[in-house]
Amino acid sequence: MTHPLVSIEKPATGIALVTLQRQDKRNALNDALISALIDAAETLREDASVKAIVLTGGPQAFSAGADISTFDAIEKEPDVNQVRRMTDKGARMAELWQSMPAVTIAAVEGGAVGGGFGLALACDWRVFARNAFAYVPEVRLGLNYGWSTLPRLAALAGPGRAKWISILCRRHGAEELAAWNIAEHVAEPGGAVAAAMELAQEVAALPALAAQIIKRSVNAYSLALAKTASYSDMDDMLVCMTDDEGRRARESFTQQLTGKAGHA
Repeated sequence: MTHPLVSIEKPATGIALVTLQRQDKRNALNDALISALIDAAETLREDASVKAIVLTGGPQAFSAGADISTFDAIEKEPDVNQVRRMTDKGARMAELWQSMPAVTIAAVEGGAVGGGFGLALACDWRVFARNAFAYVPEVRLGLNYGWSTLPRLAALAGPGRAKWISILCRRHGAEELAAWNIAEHVAEPGGAVAAAMELAQEVAALPALAAQIIKRSVNAYSLALAKTASYSDMDDMLVCMTDDEGRRARESFTQQLTGKAGHA
């Protein structure tokens, strides 16, 4: 598949390498990139020959999170029904990547921020370069954490750590993430994709059906209440966007990053 914002390669039998191609903006997730990730997921889920998928943002950053332009677009859209469709798109992207039949491995160099971290959490495993980090700044911007990410994070790290990460807005390095069961493997800087490819090759050497049934079963158990916990998280985000304190925080953030990609 060739797409201006997402590339799909097949470097080995049974393996797909998916690379985000908005690297000049640190792969900030705007509407076009989210659409491209949806298209890539739908393409790959129909390809029964693919047993393992490595998802990466390239050597500089996995993803800087939501592009600041998305905030303006949402706040300026007068039709609430259209707004709900706009905000739901990212949740649909994450759900598609989570439910992929093939085993998915996020290879993280640089930062996995906000929604970018949420995308990594939708994958089955995460390989972080030793100098990479995760950062969830939503609360600092007056927003909740959407895209059904909180149940995924809590399933991996437990409720206390999930609240710690998503409320305090601190940066967390690869070793810390590994200790908290969020990163399954820590690679040397620049080596995240190579390490993820080794895992993918190990998966690709196994019978696909058994592995995919186990994946589906584990997801069904660990995320059994995910919809109950997060079915309204994007509506909650719209409520957060009406809060004056949060609005001032976002305006200050936007002024600091005028002309740059966002971090949410």
